Amino acid sequence: MRSLLLNGAGLVTSGLFVFLVIAGTTMLHRAGVLSARATRKVIHIALANWWLIALAMFDDPWAASVGPACSLLGAVAAPRLRLFPADEGAAGTFDRGTLCYSLAFLVLVNLSWRGLMPLRAATTGALVMGWGDGLAGLVGMRFGSGGILVWGRRKSALGTAAMFLASFAACFIITAVRGGRDSALFPSALISLSTAAVATALELVTPLGLDNLTIPLGVAFFSAVAFP
Repeated sequence: MRSLLLNGAGLVTSGLFVFLVIAGTTMLHRAGVLSARATRKVIHIALANWWLIALAMFDDPWAASVGPACSLLGAVAAPRLRLFPADEGAAGTFDRGTLCYSLAFLVLVNLSWRGLMPLRAATTGALVMGWGDGLAGLVGMRFGSGGILVWGRRKSALGTAAMFLASFAACFIITAVRGGRDSALFPSALISLSTAAVATALELVTPLGLDNLTIPLGVAFFSAVAFP
């Protein structure tokens, strides 16, 4: 009974959290505070923190899958129905980034909640993608100039640095919170540096805008294998 109540509360909390993020950023966009691109990046960063709600409130993989599954359906419907004013594409365009983002979370939830992957590894993949890739985009938009073209997408030095630093910070915090022998300063730094390097490399070389899929899954599998 307690588990049922906790998972139910998790679903309600998840829905409220997503609504507040979307509503708040949409208001900022309409007020001219955030551009459409910046709005999407802020949503990208903020919604990744849903994973922390999931860790605290879900013990059932089916319940934990509801949010990412709904997001996956929304990624298909939003461009056609114009559900969010912040959507950059024209009506009917395919929102590959949101689709990959939602799919990655759905895969990581089921791998970790079903015991097929360490929860720490999945958490690292989810938060590195949310914080690292999102901040890289924001910094690149605001301060990036020049840079190089990789698979038709411009990558700035500052954006790449933001990706590395944010990924390092996310991994370092997760390792420290986890405790155990890996939480000592040197092991934590080594794990975080190597994970950040993998995440940054994936962000740089992934083609076709699929980095919302390759970064979380690639980082999670790397963490699971290299630092079980």
